[in-house]
Amino acid sequence: MIENPKRKHPAHCVDLLRTKLELASQRAFIARGSNTVRCPSCLMSESACFCSERTSITSPIQFTLLYHNTEIHKPTNSGRLLADLFPNQTEAYLWSRTEPEEALLERLNAFKGNTAILFPETEKRKASGNYLSAETAENKIEHIILLDATWRLASKMLHQSRWLDDIPTYSISSEAIRSFKTRHAKHDHQFATAEVASMCLESLHAREEALALFKYYNIFNERSMTSRRR
Repeated sequence: MIENPKRKHPAHCVDLLRTKLELASQRAFIARGSNTVRCPSCLMSESACFCSERTSITSPIQFTLLYHNTEIHKPTNSGRLLADLFPNQTEAYLWSRTEPEEALLERLNAFKGNTAILFPETEKRKASGNYLSAETAENKIEHIILLDATWRLASKMLHQSRWLDDIPTYSISSEAIRSFKTRHAKHDHQFATAEVASMCLESLHAREEALALFKYYNIFNERSMTSRRR
């Protein structure tokens, strides 16, 4: 794949997946603000570009972004911030209900026994006992799967994919969420993917990386609002 000469950073897993889907699609995804001239790296309007704020670091946790096909094309998608910040510890795949990619299955197998899906406890998971709490996750999680979609679609992705049944879910405790809101959040609506990933890192004692991701998300959010206003 030929690199866009206008890019300010090398393409990472989310960029490559988005380009692959765009090339394979017979119909373009037209997002709100599609007439805006955007930076090819951060996807913001050129006047709101935040590429200068991007510095790659290392995460002690591996991440797999599992995208619903409606989410990956959105300039407001925050899951890609993990690939910006942790390019060597993040991979991205398109979700399929019945036919996950072979490369994804190989990644899951490589972290078998040390993988969890970041998702709130559900009655079905609680009944099966197939979930981890902060107490039971200690020194057990090396790899986190993030279902990157709207809340409704993420629930569908989890409960309709039989190949995910054996992987436990890991939920952030209500105490940790309240603490995060008190210290950081300025809203009461659902958290963005990057915010949840930041909470996850903090809960797994990767506090420096959690703070770096949250600060980067705040910059992204501010520039996204600037981009939309323009």
